[in-house]
Amino acid sequence: MQQLIAAELLAATSDDGFSLDELVLQLRECMTQEGLPAILRLILELVDESLALAHVSGRAQPAHACPCGHHRYELKDRQDRRLRTSVGTVVLRLRRLCCRVCRKVFVPLRAFLRLERWQSKTGELERIIVEVMSEQSYRRGSAHLDTIGEIPVPKSTGHRWVAQTPASQWEVPDPQPQALLADGTGFKRRPDPAVGLTNRGEVRVVVGLTKTGRWVGYGVWSQEKWEQIGQILQGPGPGPAVQAPMLVTDGEPGLAEALAGVANRAQRCRWHLVDQLKYSLYQDGVKAPGQRAPTQELAGLLAIDVPAQDFEQVKPTEKAALAEQIQQARTQVDDLIRRLRQQQYQKAAGYLETARTRMFRWLEFWLETGLVTPATTGYLERLMRELGRRLKKIGFGWTDTGAAQMARILLRRITDPDEWAEYWKKRLRLDGKVQIHFRNAKTVQP
Repeated sequence: MQQLIAAELLAATSDDGFSLDELVLQLRECMTQEGLPAILRLILELVDESLALAHVSGRAQPAHACPCGHHRYELKDRQDRRLRTSVGTVVLRLRRLCCRVCRKVFVPLRAFLRLERWQSKTGELERIIVEVMSEQSYRRGSAHLDTIGEIPVPKSTGHRWVAQTPASQWEVPDPQPQALLADGTGFKRRPDPAVGLTNRGEVRVVVGLTKTGRWVGYGVWSQEKWEQIGQILQGPGPGPAVQAPMLVTDGEPGLAEALAGVANRAQRCRWHLVDQLKYSLYQDGVKAPGQRAPTQELAGLLAIDVPAQDFEQVKPTEKAALAEQIQQARTQVDDLIRRLRQQQYQKAAGYLETARTRMFRWLEFWLETGLVTPATTGYLERLMRELGRRLKKIGFGWTDTGAAQMARILLRRITDPDEWAEYWKKRLRLDGKVQIHFRNAKTVQP
């Protein structure tokens, strides 16, 4: 259906001169407060009348079947509906029909637009709110929307919409990723002494690298421990719902063991190996100048990389040389541990002794399969930095549920922006079925 809408705009300007800025601001105020909501309401009213007429006359295609089985309706009354959109708040008076047999009420425009029974906002406005609130605080986001976008949404309303949005939920993208990365970050939680909750909360994140080279999120948790997360990822069936050949961690105690059911082997992040050795030396009382030599030696031992060419093009002699290089590095790590013990650096030596078995797993896996898995948690660290900025730098006093909800939204937006855009395109039904154009703008002298 097509409608040609004519509107008159009265512009009164002073003959003595006026400010261009005032003209722009007045035009913007007129369009956001009166013009755009009025045009939207008029289009919907025209569609509503057309649908009501088609159903009453029996010409609707397809005809709406009443639960009683009949298809004929008659006019009943109108229902007021207030709907928030990004172009303003629209007050609609929807036509209500009733079945001629059972008198059951039917609202044709609501069914035509697929609106929920008590829906009070559009999906496109929800997307704006979710994206803005995930980047800044609720108070500041609400103020910016009102000032810049002319979208007056109170911070409490924005908070409720973010807490209830289904955009934070998604299906497991690939049950067999090439590698899994897991890490956690703390946040300032709202304490509750009655149930034993302190102000120290933590969100735990698992992301994966698919065989196509895409980073995807596998979940965010705030109340579960790593053991529970491992059980969730394994699923209720006899076989694990998620199974990866490699798990890369920063060395958090118990993390690799808790997720052992969803990963065949675990690799320590090369960056964290060096950084945590420095901290262990500090615990042993070693000052910064004395920490430099052991950490540089370990960094040199870990600086082994796979050949640049494809696995099939690597000669057997080159693979054997790489295996020999790995074995020599292990021997040198053992020698470093021995020297640290001789110097009475027990914490540093104990740390390396615990971590040595997971230093070169990714290289051994490449020699076995030819698949390259991450050797560091660099991607996850960048993601956790963004989560920490929103949860720790911008906001505080979170509940566990609220922190996990915000982290899920950020995880989905950051890991796969194309999937995020596709989700909203599908949810908002942006199928190209609506086109609006200015045909010709004329100047009329009053």
